[in-house]
Amino acid sequence: MKKKIIVLALGICLSLGVTACGSESAETGEGAVSSETATTEAKIPLQKEILTFVGESLPSISGDRDRAVQLYNDYFNEGGEKDSDKWMTTLSQEALPKYETYLSNLKGLKTSNDEVTTLKNLYLESAELQRDAIQLVVDAIKNADSTILDKAQAKVEASRTKLQEYNDNLKTLCEQNSIILEDAGK
Repeated sequence: MKKKIIVLALGICLSLGVTACGSESAETGEGAVSSETATTEAKIPLQKEILTFVGESLPSISGDRDRAVQLYNDYFNEGGEKDSDKWMTTLSQEALPKYETYLSNLKGLKTSNDEVTTLKNLYLESAELQRDAIQLVVDAIKNADSTILDKAQAKVEASRTKLQEYNDNLKTLCEQNSIILEDAGK
């Protein structure tokens, strides 16, 4: 007989939504980086690094994370009887390894400006908390211990808080550097 754990009460739905940065503003006012200034700096100009990090670097490594989150969320999306042992195996053998690859790639992204490094670290903290939540769900199923689900829920909430902090910092940096924010959902 398969052990089952009531996971529906958990209600943890994972996601890492990101606010997207659009194009540079045509303005050359305060916060904008002129080409003359950019060539004299040793660092990548902040404006360009923000656009690259959010618009190119993060999307280029997101496939493994997206698949891991999809594998996790599929359990809640499927109808009918839920097989928690099968889900635990999927999470252990597929989702967590994909998430580890994603985290490794995220850690490997190079940044040259302190502001973008702060963004990266906030995003990384959010992602690590999300990975920890998946691991706790595996542990809860393996040990048939629903109290572990409370810890997983706390990790998801902490991940959302870090992600909100990331988005707030990103919005501020974009405003300060004449970068137009676009809604990622459009």
